[in-house]
Amino acid sequence: MVPFFNFLVQEGALGDRSAEVRHGMLDAGSAIIDFHGSTHLANLITMFETHLAGPPPTSEAADFIHEAVVILFGRVARHLKSSDARLPKILERLVESLKTPSELVQYTVADCLAPLVKVSRFFAPQLANQLLDELTNAPKYAARRGAAYGLTGVVKGIGISAMTQFDVFRRIKNATEDKKQYEPRQGAMFALETLSSTLERLFEPYAIHALPLLLAAFGDSIPDVREAATEAARVIMKNMSGYGVKLILPSLLSGLDEKQWRTKKGSIELMGMMAYCAPRQLSHSLPIIIPRLTGVLTDSHAQVRAAANKSLKQFGEVISNPEVQALVPVFLKAMVDPAKTPNALSALLKTSFVHYIDHSSLALVSIREVIGVVCSVCPSGHSHSGTGSEGTQC
Repeated sequence: MVPFFNFLVQEGALGDRSAEVRHGMLDAGSAIIDFHGSTHLANLITMFETHLAGPPPTSEAADFIHEAVVILFGRVARHLKSSDARLPKILERLVESLKTPSELVQYTVADCLAPLVKVSRFFAPQLANQLLDELTNAPKYAARRGAAYGLTGVVKGIGISAMTQFDVFRRIKNATEDKKQYEPRQGAMFALETLSSTLERLFEPYAIHALPLLLAAFGDSIPDVREAATEAARVIMKNMSGYGVKLILPSLLSGLDEKQWRTKKGSIELMGMMAYCAPRQLSHSLPIIIPRLTGVLTDSHAQVRAAANKSLKQFGEVISNPEVQALVPVFLKAMVDPAKTPNALSALLKTSFVHYIDHSSLALVSIREVIGVVCSVCPSGHSHSGTGSEGTQC
């Protein structure tokens, strides 16, 4: 064990110039710790703590080694018992490591925190308060992002009851209302994203109540907050059940009728995030969403029109049918400009469909809408059930 980890750390195997080698070495070290770490705890903890307490990395290879040691340190900590006197210090070290500007390190540390918090619930309230404070007040992006991951690890370790026990959602909501600084608002979006990503369907009741927070963040004046809100909405929609989609859809649709353009734009953008729903949920929602989005493509406000166009493109990107996917640009142009509808209809008629057409693809084609527009440009001026002046069927 000791010679092997000396090879990984001291001799630099974890800092190899090849990413594949680095990942292979890290996987090997993690597997060995999982199987045999409990019998060599003292040696491994001493080795990793000595390395982490040393001078900061000065090269790319040293940076890779430092990140890997943090991950391995967290794996070792899983073998500790709740009565172990070393546990508080290791928890402190892991929480400090959450500030490392590496998503892999932050995710892995959060994954390690969950079992540690589970066996040491005494430290959980203090840890949750510390992470919530860093989530909203830490000056650096990496620290706020890491705090969001750490908070998720604590909630996962305690269980979904931790959301109520530590008043997590209320504090996130309060952070979104901070108008003096943008950092708390961005941190709140980070928390919504990581909690939904880790807890998945368990977070759905809170995700539904997070809808107004996301709508407000979509219209935020700071681009970083808007970007964080977009990513949070994408993850939340991806993990939403069919029941959850049915609950939030009426609120989003009603937002399209608001007079305030920012509210309307936020609803449109959040509907666009529904493109990342699971295929089953998406197929049921598209026939309702697409016609409403096409209805606001002619809105008087330029930003509302742009948001609707962008959302429609997002739905086009997730279409699975190859033939419909190729026609998406043509359809979108026709939805924006009715004069281009004949081109869309011609392209549709010339397409030979050899793949299964699912609900999502069929909803985007929107046959009912196409027929309605085509009839409006019929040279004979008749309805689709009538006949032209030469007796031809319209």
